[in-house]
Amino acid sequence: MGKCISFHSYKGGTGKTTLAANFSFVLASKGYKVYLLDLDFYAPSLYTYFNIEPKYWINDYLKNNTNLNDIMIDSSSFIDHKFRGKLSVGFSRGGKEDIYQLEGSLVNDREQQLKQFRNFISLRESLLVDNDADFIIMDTSPGIRYWSINSIVISDIVLLTLKMGDLDLKGTLKMINEIYGSLIEHGSICKLLLNRVSGYCVPFNKDSSYSKFDLTESLFKEKIQDALNNLHIESFHIDTLAEIPCYCDIQFKEREYLTAHEFQNHPFTKKVYDLVESVEKLA
Repeated sequence: MGKCISFHSYKGGTGKTTLAANFSFVLASKGYKVYLLDLDFYAPSLYTYFNIEPKYWINDYLKNNTNLNDIMIDSSSFIDHKFRGKLSVGFSRGGKEDIYQLEGSLVNDREQQLKQFRNFISLRESLLVDNDADFIIMDTSPGIRYWSINSIVISDIVLLTLKMGDLDLKGTLKMINEIYGSLIEHGSICKLLLNRVSGYCVPFNKDSSYSKFDLTESLFKEKIQDALNNLHIESFHIDTLAEIPCYCDIQFKEREYLTAHEFQNHPFTKKVYDLVESVEKLA
């Protein structure tokens, strides 16, 4: 059976959605059947990477207003790429009314809460069993929120994405104490995914070989290890799966795009391929 993977973070701005989208693209390019779900109902942005406005949303499925086939869109309809595998994407819709219906009303409507959660479980099982998914990739809301907790609880692997700032490190440590320790005790695989790490940051040049990166990577990793050692994260049995430097051309771009698709020789793309290989070993 396939695996369900969540990208989660303590706070926003860690590059979680960028990684989830590019990670899914690379998986499908390698021949896997992949379903990418935007479960950040509070600030959905996945649709901007694909420049699409779907007719039906994951919100509609959770509220029993449509079926699975309506919300999962084959990416061949909006990505000019011939995959060895398959990439289908489900988008979520944000807004005050949608958030109220999916979470705000739950305080006074336990039955509705249970129905939506059962639909969420059904979504996962239908993709894995009926649709033979190799991977379900879920981009979650940051922090400790109802739907982000639901997502990580049903995941086989959780990639806890963070930057190396003090606030993010300390917040992540707090979240490990409050949530991830219990998940790990019950058999979940949780790994740290360090993104936008300072220490090596240059504009992208499509003609560049990036040989400089090879010379600085050892120093880059030393800086990361020093920061993690200071927080003693290793004592919680959650280690680092991948480290990705900060690339200015990605972080400060004017629009969202799939770097792995548009710039196949970009060092970020190589890092995503490395991340996929690491996850393949876990799965």
